[in-house]
Amino acid sequence: MNIQSLKSFFQILKRFKKIIIIILIFWSLSLLGFGGVIGWFFGWLFGSQQTLAKFPEIYSTDRILIIAPHIDDEIISSGGLIQEALSRKAKIKIVYLTNGDNNYLSVININKNLQENPNNFINLGQKRMKEAKEATKVLGLTMDDLIFLGYPDNGLKNLLRENFLTAYTHKAFKLNYNPYTGTYKEQQLYKGINLFNDLKEIIMDYQPTIIILPHPRDANPDHSAGYYFTLSALEETEIRPHLFAYLVHYKNFPLEKGLHLDKFLYPPNKLFSKEGWLSFNLTETQIHKKLEALSKNQTQLYYSPSGGKFLLESFVRKNEIFESF
Repeated sequence: MNIQSLKSFFQILKRFKKIIIIILIFWSLSLLGFGGVIGWFFGWLFGSQQTLAKFPEIYSTDRILIIAPHIDDEIISSGGLIQEALSRKAKIKIVYLTNGDNNYLSVININKNLQENPNNFINLGQKRMKEAKEATKVLGLTMDDLIFLGYPDNGLKNLLRENFLTAYTHKAFKLNYNPYTGTYKEQQLYKGINLFNDLKEIIMDYQPTIIILPHPRDANPDHSAGYYFTLSALEETEIRPHLFAYLVHYKNFPLEKGLHLDKFLYPPNKLFSKEGWLSFNLTETQIHKKLEALSKNQTQLYYSPSGGKFLLESFVRKNEIFESF
């Protein structure tokens, strides 16, 4: 068979892929039984060389820094891990890059009108700061463990690129500086260089042994920008912690939406590497405590009829997943 014939053959296979799969399924059912088909299917789907390994042990000497682009990302990604770390006497610090204050649907829900009043978005940011304190308290953290930077929600990509040295204007409330009290540096200008320096300063002061940060392939621009800001700041220090990235926003992820406390979470197949992804298993107590903490984020859980609840509760599972970098 020549090369042209081979190409034609594979084109035909590709064209009738669905039909071929259906035929193979029925053929397997008759020969192997249902269990054999399931094993074959998941081997084909994920690949025999892909592994979800166990997350490494946490020790009392660990100092864990969690980078959250928005308030609630710390619970979604690491609500169980936080509980385990505290039970082992490890130190934890959470850095919120933004207050998640550019959510129009949340503003509509809170104020019961369609007016885009800039003050309403600042009020949302203040509410979310309060929610973060209540949620992390459920897990065992205190105010001293939280750092709010107050940079612009949906603006971190701009700070990374166009506004690294020039001030960025917040799209919702039209200010080019942080208006919040109780933040790391009040009235800080919205510049990428300022966010970079804040993260560098925090890292050097805290000396983390582990950093939990957003995944670079996350579809939300604030998340991917948060990864690169953290990495850049870290490279300017001599500190070399273990890096574990979490994913929140990605197409068809999690595959099953809604509350499934008895199921495991897996990374998207396109991002499933051979050894990079790790699984941290939660106890029953940790699962329910994570769900309780997540429930404190009322502005996000109930901002639309379909509900942020439907998506956010998808991350309360038997495990949490991270990719090692």
